[in-house]
Amino acid sequence: MRRTSIGVVAVFLALGALTVSSISSTRQQLSLDPLAVVQTRLPQITGMVQPGKSAVPIWTGSTVTMTTTFPEAEEFIAVNPANANNSVAVISDFSLRKGSNTTKYAVSFNNGAAGTWFESFVPLVHDLPATSDGRLWEFNSSPVVAVDKQGYVYVSSLYFNVTSRSNGIYACVGRFTCPDLAFSQGATYPVVSHLSPFAQITEDKPWLAVDNSDAPTSGTAYVSWTRFDQSPGGQRASILLSRSVDHGQTWSAPIRINSPQHNGAVQGSQVAVGPKGEVYVVYEVFYLGNLRQQFLAKSADGGATFSQPVPITPAFNEVNFASTYRKNSYPSLAVSPTNGHVYVVYADQPGAASGSEVEFVVSRDGGSTFSAPASVNKPSEGQQFMPALTADSAGIIHVSWFDTRNSPQVTSSYDVYATSSSDGGVTFAPNIRVTAASIDAGTASFIGDYGGIAASGGFAHPVWTSGGFNNGLLQTATLQ
Repeated sequence: MRRTSIGVVAVFLALGALTVSSISSTRQQLSLDPLAVVQTRLPQITGMVQPGKSAVPIWTGSTVTMTTTFPEAEEFIAVNPANANNSVAVISDFSLRKGSNTTKYAVSFNNGAAGTWFESFVPLVHDLPATSDGRLWEFNSSPVVAVDKQGYVYVSSLYFNVTSRSNGIYACVGRFTCPDLAFSQGATYPVVSHLSPFAQITEDKPWLAVDNSDAPTSGTAYVSWTRFDQSPGGQRASILLSRSVDHGQTWSAPIRINSPQHNGAVQGSQVAVGPKGEVYVVYEVFYLGNLRQQFLAKSADGGATFSQPVPITPAFNEVNFASTYRKNSYPSLAVSPTNGHVYVVYADQPGAASGSEVEFVVSRDGGSTFSAPASVNKPSEGQQFMPALTADSAGIIHVSWFDTRNSPQVTSSYDVYATSSSDGGVTFAPNIRVTAASIDAGTASFIGDYGGIAASGGFAHPVWTSGGFNNGLLQTATLQ
């Protein structure tokens, strides 16, 4: 395949296009009635959240640029639970090899302050991503980062070659050692890999979490992702999960999370761990008529087995407002470390004439029942999409998202907004603008498929890029 500057991005996005086309073609064969599913399987608790009311006062610091190479898109961030001053963010960077995407990380040992970020790429050999099995890769992408209580830093990414069909998910494991994280090729371990040039399985959209509870499972790392099986019988998507109990050196055989009837119509999983070591996986199901629905499965045995997934939202409209960049309604998941409440945010588009909204649902009984969705963005002018969610050690909920309210008719111009809740999502603080100036995406086709936010020590740190393929750089701000 001929590659050109950011034209290589088309190679990277081809994987995303594959997932979309695979889901789209397969889900048309599914005999699912989402409305009936909602009516029969979606229990709800009373007491809707009341976004917009006063909760936690929120203050935003100045915008901090964390990297120097561009373009960049697709970002996440984590804070060291043992030291709130230590933060690490990851991003897909397209500055190497004529625009090939490569995972980059940035680390700060001073609470994310300007001028304190050290940036580097995950281990490379001859400018190519390199892994412990001796492989060199043309591309890697979709990075997510997590940090455990012992200071181990995990970065999961998708690795793939387009000149062949080989691909895999790998976890790069390091430690906080100022000014770097001591990442190495030898400690970039395969979670799952398909090394044959004739591979008929493609992995996609990995997500990562670590168990920072006081349970016997503490220290376990989990990765969930989407698998596309292109073997005879059709391109079938499924949600899988693997775990590691030895700091990422070895990973268990993948187990399927989604219900069999959802095969071929699932994407966008996330995994999170509660204060008793309970493990949750959320994912999105695609239905005919541009409808979506979020499902949740739970494990009470450290990820060895999972419950039957249940719907946690009604069926809703996919985000489909006009833009040059792609967007989605995938869920973001967090579990309170203080009481085990389960929180999910996602974007939907309530009506054809209305903008997209960031919806919040909560379970206060370990995932058995969930509240009705309620929007956390007030006012609702413009488009609000791709939210990120976290709950800090005090149980405070923090949410950030992309928002076009300052230019409702121009989706190429958007900001990052945020809110928080100190009462478990009953009330939320007024929305606050995080970005000092609006982001200009120009005609960019990609600004990422997700954002990120981390919080600890009384501070929250959302991350975004300043324009995605429009020369975007990784940025953050400190919220208090």
